[in-house]
Amino acid sequence: MSEIQIFSDGAADIPLSEAKEKNIRIIPFYVSFDGQIYQKELEELSLDVFYHKIIDEKIYPKTSLPSVADYADAFEEAIKDGKDVVCFTITDTLSGSFQSAVSAKEILEEKYPDSKIYIINSFHATGSQLLMINEAIKMRDAGLSAEEIYKRCEETKNDAGIIFMVGGLDHLAKGGRIGRLASISGTLLKIKPLIQLNNGFIDTAGIVRSRKAGLKKLAELTNAFFIKTDKKVSDYIFTIGTTNTPEEAEPFKNELTALMPDIEISPEHFQIGAAIATHTGPDTIGVCFAKKFKM
Repeated sequence: MSEIQIFSDGAADIPLSEAKEKNIRIIPFYVSFDGQIYQKELEELSLDVFYHKIIDEKIYPKTSLPSVADYADAFEEAIKDGKDVVCFTITDTLSGSFQSAVSAKEILEEKYPDSKIYIINSFHATGSQLLMINEAIKMRDAGLSAEEIYKRCEETKNDAGIIFMVGGLDHLAKGGRIGRLASISGTLLKIKPLIQLNNGFIDTAGIVRSRKAGLKKLAELTNAFFIKTDKKVSDYIFTIGTTNTPEEAEPFKNELTALMPDIEISPEHFQIGAAIATHTGPDTIGVCFAKKFKM
């Protein structure tokens, strides 16, 4: 059986140290603060600098997806080493990253007819994409083939989910994710919007007036999802993501465990990266979940 190289675009928010430890290759997004000079997230632009720019300097950045060449160069290196390729991307409803990866696959399959390259449109982003990849790592380590990993992830990706709260709607509006009127209303009312990512599409899930109420409501929405869909909490793995408010992770975890005692949160907390935070803005917190791998 061939060795498997797992890839992901930067939207999964996997720290570079963790990616190295688990042998995951990250294909980064590009971020610009002036619309002209773009830097690779994490590799050329640290999260500390990124958050300083959007919070302290109040700059609205722009992102650019990984190019076909970015994917092709990385895939080809793995293929030359005799490895099969499995690559996860952010949902194609929010970015063209998936299509870039598919185009790279098509180019390389002509050059290397015996290569095995599988591209998974995660239908998600950030923490749920991260969790899906972590489960794929377990599959790889359990001896599943690249094709088997691909098929299992395709079967379970619709079960993943994200429910989060943003500090405001300005960044979502700037990025074209919601209408301008909704942004203006949110600013005037000082509301904290609750948002879900369902099957690749952003949907509103409610509004609250305070951060504390928001954390409680996020937990209630998460619990309600599992009750409504009759899914077992114990069949899923969860994680909590924040942008610039890591101190909220612990009280939010307490809200979740109070309602769902069987919940398994691992990793317990991660920081949302530039590719996603460009559009959500600061003061974002959310819970992400994905189905566990079982032999």
